[in-house]
Amino acid sequence: MINRRSFLAGGAALIVARPAFAAAPQRIVAIGGAMTEIVFALGEGARVVAVDITSLYPWRAVAPLPKVGYLRQLSVEGILSTRPDLILADVDAGPKDVLDQLQNMGAPVAHFSGDHTAASVVPKIRFVGDAIGHQAEAETMIEGYVADLKAVETAVAGIAKRPEVLFLIAVGPSGLRGAGDGTAAGEMIARAGGENSFAGVDGYKPVSPEASLAADPEYLLMMKQTVDEIGGINAVAMLPALAKLAAAKEKRIVALDGNYMLNFGPRTAHAIRDLAAALHPNATLPALPDRPWTSS
Repeated sequence: MINRRSFLAGGAALIVARPAFAAAPQRIVAIGGAMTEIVFALGEGARVVAVDITSLYPWRAVAPLPKVGYLRQLSVEGILSTRPDLILADVDAGPKDVLDQLQNMGAPVAHFSGDHTAASVVPKIRFVGDAIGHQAEAETMIEGYVADLKAVETAVAGIAKRPEVLFLIAVGPSGLRGAGDGTAAGEMIARAGGENSFAGVDGYKPVSPEASLAADPEYLLMMKQTVDEIGGINAVAMLPALAKLAAAKEKRIVALDGNYMLNFGPRTAHAIRDLAAALHPNATLPALPDRPWTSS
């Protein structure tokens, strides 16, 4: 049976389909970093038998688990080989025909539907809690997350200056794309008190030297994994598309772990706080409490 619940959070109404199963699942496949984080945070990590390759946290517990492939390039055979009695899939899991085929075969797929926003974390936690029979623990986690997010929002709201920020992902050995509207990075920039340099552009746009100069960001934002692949901050600053920017010359380059920054899971409030601290080095921001889900 599928129930539907409407949840109003942060000004955004999210309609989420949530599964109801007869018994608590014993063999969970978690697809998507946030799904994996939530299951472990709710105390059922021992029942996770496999994850996708974007699930990297909690580090020590997840690393040895079998992998069913990349979040957006799943296969029916790879998932079914783990003999799951619950397949928890985050919003970007796919391709769609694979999930459809699994459902048509009677596989227990619970596919979350929502936006890439900080507000979506609340229904996402509740979705997982419902699916694995930990509703009370999920509500406790939600209370902590909402309190942390509110504390950060209040602090950021008091910051007058909003620096222009350009989030970049690498495409190939030297190509770059910048995040525009409707992206997870754009949401994080706004939440952390920045202005998106590529606002007005849908999705991701190629970044040329001309485009980067026109954007003229005060900060460059990237995933730490991308910076490491390119060769470090100095190598990023020397990329042809960025080299003429003041932000590159002055090494105003912020690098955060990609899963931490873009997964929209239980640690998102802490990630927003850390990004805000990097973009507003002179601001007074709250020191958020350690939570059970913020230590690996």
